[in-house]
Amino acid sequence: EIMSVYDKANELAQAIQEDEDYKALLEAGKKLAEDGKTRKHVQDFLTLQAQLAYAQAAGDKPVRKKIEQLQKLQEIVASRPLAVEYLEKYMKWNQIGGQILGTIQQAMAEGLSILDK
Repeated sequence: EIMSVYDKANELAQAIQEDEDYKALLEAGKKLAEDGKTRKHVQDFLTLQAQLAYAQAAGDKPVRKKIEQLQKLQEIVASRPLAVEYLEKYMKWNQIGGQILGTIQQAMAEGLSILDK
């Protein structure tokens, strides 16, 4: 029997749930959740980092105040072991997840190329 694409997607979802790097991220997230203040610093750091990256990608010049704020947050999270542990796991999984998404997008690209010029 030929497995459907939907079945393969469910298989991938299961593999992600069982992945050791993903489990490590979840575990680090649970530890981080126990320290509300550090969790908030990590959230603020990741949010601001994403905002600056988005602005840069859009061609906007980064605002000096936001860069200084990010540097300050970076110093704070770097001094907190729970934050460091979480961010290491987060960055690793973000890279793996990005590669997975890239593979899926590449496989679907031709069928979705109607808007290409």
